[in-house]
Amino acid sequence: MKYIFLRIVTTILVFSLWGCSFGEIPEKADRLTIASWNVQNLFDGIDNGFEYGDFKNSEGWNDEKYRARLNTIGGILKDQFSPDILALTEIENAVVIMDLAKNTGIYHWTFFAYLPESSIGLGIVSKFPLTDTKAHAIHTSDGSIPRPIAEVWIDTDFGPLVLFICHWKSKLGGARNTEALRRSAAAIITRRLGEIHAENPDIPVIITGDLNENYDEFSRIEGLYPTALLPDTEEAMQISGSIQTSPRPGFQDFLVLSGNIPPRSEYFPNTTIVVYSPWLNQNTDPPGSYLYQDNWETIDHFLLNTALFGKSGWHYEGFFVQVQEPFADAQGKPRRYNPRTGNGLSDHLPIMLVIRRFYL
Repeated sequence: MKYIFLRIVTTILVFSLWGCSFGEIPEKADRLTIASWNVQNLFDGIDNGFEYGDFKNSEGWNDEKYRARLNTIGGILKDQFSPDILALTEIENAVVIMDLAKNTGIYHWTFFAYLPESSIGLGIVSKFPLTDTKAHAIHTSDGSIPRPIAEVWIDTDFGPLVLFICHWKSKLGGARNTEALRRSAAAIITRRLGEIHAENPDIPVIITGDLNENYDEFSRIEGLYPTALLPDTEEAMQISGSIQTSPRPGFQDFLVLSGNIPPRSEYFPNTTIVVYSPWLNQNTDPPGSYLYQDNWETIDHFLLNTALFGKSGWHYEGFFVQVQEPFADAQGKPRRYNPRTGNGLSDHLPIMLVIRRFYL
């Protein structure tokens, strides 16, 4: 059966967003650490009708369990794992992200984005000021509105840094059937990357979060259809244009992943948006951040634009997976959170990016 993408109308929406600041601006740093973590359903203790089954009061979930989990995560962030900037997915609401920041006492700026009548959203806690925040979302032809994409501008005292925090559509319902929604999310990213680059090509941009797609997704599905993340190969280039999803010139609903430094394409046209993926040069154990049916997946990402490999400004230094305790067990597997017992942390391991100041 021929694969047909949904026709998608792209809009920019700003939803119920929450930002705050408290505390002092940190001193200038030669290095910044940025982490991304799907924290696995961090719900508060109050029922509002949209919680997942295990997190309803009728199933034994309550404020005491919420506070206990909050204290556990907050203690780890304060004492063991303290990235300068932390992007989070699967957060219930703005109050939760505020509670988490206050619990740690080290994150002074927060932002949260969600869609009305949704169970979870995404957000950020930061030691550095957030100077501009917005959310992007899309309407599809069937009326559905997938999860938003947060765009956050951060004042690092060494020029602005832009983060796109994502939680793309899962493969529930079938990988092929849901690919159109992940490609529509990629279209928002590529459009904004193009706009930012046109205005100032030296601004570093990082795309992060749970994209629900492996860096080698195209090869895993044996190139049967275009994916939101494509390799820089002739086969991917040819199939990327085989299905027309928009009549607009320059429309791109996929990201080309490159292991080249700086990122560049050898097969796609020069106008194609290409980003660097650390997974392409990663040889550590484990070979992923999420374990599904005993197979490692690389669905949590950092994708970097060319500005992070320039002659000055912030420069990419390293990437790794937090595979040690308390995030992983003795076998290196994620310690999935159990809402009934309160044991564990998350079914995803956090990933970490390190950037440093680079002077010509």
